[in-house]
This record gives sequence, C-alpha cells and structure tokens, in this order.
Amino acid sequence: MTSEVLLYINNNLDSKITLERLSEITGYSPFHLQRKLSADLGMSLGKYIQEQRLHTAAYFLALTKLPLDEIKYLVGFDDNSSFGRAFKKLYAVTPMQYRKSKRIQQEFPLRTFRYISTNGVLCKEQPQIARVFAYRGDYFSSSIYAIWKEVAAYIEAINKTPQDFEHYAILHECPHLTDNRESRYDAAIVPKGFKLPAAPYLQARILEGRYVRYNFCSKVQDYEAVSAEVNNVLVQQKNIEHRHGVSYFKFDSMPDPENPDNLFINWYLPVA
Repeated sequence: MTSEVLLYINNNLDSKITLERLSEITGYSPFHLQRKLSADLGMSLGKYIQEQRLHTAAYFLALTKLPLDEIKYLVGFDDNSSFGRAFKKLYAVTPMQYRKSKRIQQEFPLRTFRYISTNGVLCKEQPQIARVFAYRGDYFSSSIYAIWKEVAAYIEAINKTPQDFEHYAILHECPHLTDNRESRYDAAIVPKGFKLPAAPYLQARILEGRYVRYNFCSKVQDYEAVSAEVNNVLVQQKNIEHRHGVSYFKFDSMPDPENPDNLFINWYLPVA
C-alpha cells in the first residue's frame, strides 16, 4: 500500500495532492492511511510530499536548463516567493545559489534522478513544418542520439544556433507493442520565426491531430521504465482512446549526443 501511494505522489508533484485522493486510491480511511504512512515514512505525510517536491526541484536545478519559473510549477508551487522560502529552509540556500554552485550541490547531493508527471493534458497542436533527419535505433539506448551530431552540423552549416529551433524526436513505433529494438527514429527541428529552404524529401508536417501530453525527465537508461509507466496510465484513462500514429518527444534543448541524460521532455501520444 505504501509503495502505491508513493508512486502516485512522485507522479503527481505538479498537482495538489490530498489525503482524500490517496484514500480513494488505497481504499483506506484518511485517518488510518495517515497514521500508517507517517509510521512507514518516519515523518508526516505533508512533510514527505514537501520534501519530494523540493528534492525534485534540486534535480532540475542541477541537471537541466529549465528556467526557475517553470521548475516551481513542475513541483507544485504557484509563486516564486513560497518556492524560494521552502527551498532555502530545506537546502539552506536559494534555488539560484544551488543551481550556480557545484560546491553547494556536493554539500546537498541529489536525492532523485527521475521525474514523471502522469497528469495527461489533451491538446491539439498547430501543425508545423520540420526539417527531419532519418535514423534507426533503440529508443531506450543513448546510442540513438548519435543522429543529433548530424543535426548540429546542419545548424552550424546554415549559420544558425540550436536556440533558433525547437527540437523533436519522431517515434514511429512502440517497442512495448512491436518488441522491436531497432525502430525508425527521426530527429526534427522547427525554426523559430523564419523559414528554411524547401526540401520536400527532408521535411515533414508534425503534430497533426489530437494528442495527450505527458512530461518526464530522466536518464536515458530509465526511458523504458518511464514509458511503461506512462503507457499503463494511458490505458487506464476511460476518456482517452489511443489512436494509431507516431508520437513525439519535444526536448527543452537540443540533445547532446555525448550526454543525452536528463533532458526535460514533453511526450505527445496520439489520441482519437
């Protein structure tokens, strides 16, 4: 029972987590559940949730490029002041001091290396024209990021920078269904505010139709476990019907082929 509750908490840090909701999940009364969890955790449930939010924030600050304004929402805070006060109370420094200082990060080592939000957001994106770079490989291996070397060379050749583009992976298969380890994978870039020369065989329309979007951030070695969790949640959604089609990773920054871990990813899965 405790592990089930902790999984729910860790997958819903961007939302309000109530004792009543946890009670619904477990079937225990709120009173009994709170006593049981406090005994198992060695602290109050509220304190545990707060610390998980802040430990996850520290993970984002140390290992991602996400802006502070976005991090606070991802871990369930509504404003900078309450987030800053809570973070400093636990870590003895401000969030920005923690991000900037490797020494401080060593003094307060990270306690989490994975983030998933299973609060799916239904959306219909505006289709965009992307420049694509075709590849095949194992979605769950860092070797698949080798294609981004080609992307980086192309961007440099046209005198642009990675910041001039949005960065996507187009996932043409679901290894959980096909059991294929070698799957089609396209790296894709969308220019921000300008057009690239037309190249019919090297471009594609992406994000057409309706999607449900989940967020996650982890090491590549954890992608298989993360995707299994997300797919399990999607299957249980009674109001969402998965449809055939490609899915997309939208990265917070261009992947580094040498170190692709801990990219913040919006995962778009096609739905009817």
